[in-house]
Amino acid sequence: MKYDSDEKLIKKALSTIHTPEYNIKAEVEDKIKSQRPKIYLKKTKTVVLAVSLIFILSIGVVAATIPSFNNLLSMVSPDIGLLLQPIGVISEDNGIKVEVIAAMNDDEMAVVYFTMQDLTDNRIDDTLDIYNYSFNGARMFNIQVVNYDESTKTATLRMQANGGKKLNGKKVSFHIDSFLSDKIVFNKVDTKIDFSNIIKTNTPQVTPLDMNNIPGAGGNSYKEFKSRGIINVLKPDEMNIDIPNIDFMHISNIGYIEDNFHIQTKWVGDGIDDHGSLYFVDALGNKVNNYSASVTFGIDELGNTDYGHDYIEYIFDMNDINLDEIKLMGDFVSDNKYTEGNWKTTFKLQSVKEEKQISSNIKLDTLTINKVSVSPIGITLLYSGNTEELQKVNIKANMVDGTVRTFESSISYGEIGETKLKFISSLPLEVYNVKSLSIGENVINLNN
Repeated sequence: MKYDSDEKLIKKALSTIHTPEYNIKAEVEDKIKSQRPKIYLKKTKTVVLAVSLIFILSIGVVAATIPSFNNLLSMVSPDIGLLLQPIGVISEDNGIKVEVIAAMNDDEMAVVYFTMQDLTDNRIDDTLDIYNYSFNGARMFNIQVVNYDESTKTATLRMQANGGKKLNGKKVSFHIDSFLSDKIVFNKVDTKIDFSNIIKTNTPQVTPLDMNNIPGAGGNSYKEFKSRGIINVLKPDEMNIDIPNIDFMHISNIGYIEDNFHIQTKWVGDGIDDHGSLYFVDALGNKVNNYSASVTFGIDELGNTDYGHDYIEYIFDMNDINLDEIKLMGDFVSDNKYTEGNWKTTFKLQSVKEEKQISSNIKLDTLTINKVSVSPIGITLLYSGNTEELQKVNIKANMVDGTVRTFESSISYGEIGETKLKFISSLPLEVYNVKSLSIGENVINLNN
């Protein structure tokens, strides 16, 4: 096998290792610097080879001194491992150890990997859900468990948060106050409710609800209800209909209000975050797309609606739908363990360097894409208009070698004067190998 001059330098440096104290990284760097004019005249890929080797060697040194980082590298792809910045800071409280292992961020998103280990009990499992937490300088997207080791009672988690540009080179504090575990999930529960009899015998009473005094709401029609200020909901506790195998909630009222079908639920369990969803299916078991909105509220001592989490009222559009031809199903979750503590870590974030931004003027039916940004973490679109349309558009990265990268998840968020949608890549993108981006029928060339 033949070596060029730079490869011979690296090979020679590697061959001089005699003791564990030998600084291989420094030797490689010194040799390369001493031949700087030669490297400057070589092709780019030779320089990349030397830099990549140095980076891999430095990662190896870190892995040897931070065992948890080495464990993380075995869980993620080698490509992700090359982008991760080792952290290795620990906080311990209430018999639980939290360790921030590694992180990476670009101008839009920070990704942080951390572990939680129970040193004294069995409060950590694969259903772990971080309940109260903060990450200064960013707004949270989500935290997911990526691995659970039952033998050591250790969960490895990944947090994604926006605000990456503001975090570059800054010290950040990651603080966890509480978490949930021992979660029980009930999917596709048949409520077995005969609506025909209920509708015939029940004339529901209603009560006003202040949409500006509720802890939560959702659904396609939420903004419409929100704009009204005050809406009518069913009077609480006019019914008490049990759902099979579910003892932490029941249906407390059912009826029509202004042509919409309302189903009110009351949550009576001890779980701090018991929750669920209701939906209809047809005779073939296919979900009926008629969910409009849901609102969460409580009641005061006089029975008037108030801020609270005791009731969730689901609102359905029943136009052209026969209640006799569909049935009500539910998905429910109950958390049996709630643990509090004070786990706080502080560390510094360094952004991935490789990023490309391109101005654009792509017009779709209800929106305009003004700028596209490509980084190893994914593709970000800066746009104005209807987010729902953009989420339906097929986004692809066309690589130099002819392969195509697609994206399975996306996150929309707004900043002052900007709305962005980030498509997250399961594997890092080599920005210099992205030839073009396909956004629906539109193509943006990156190598012009």
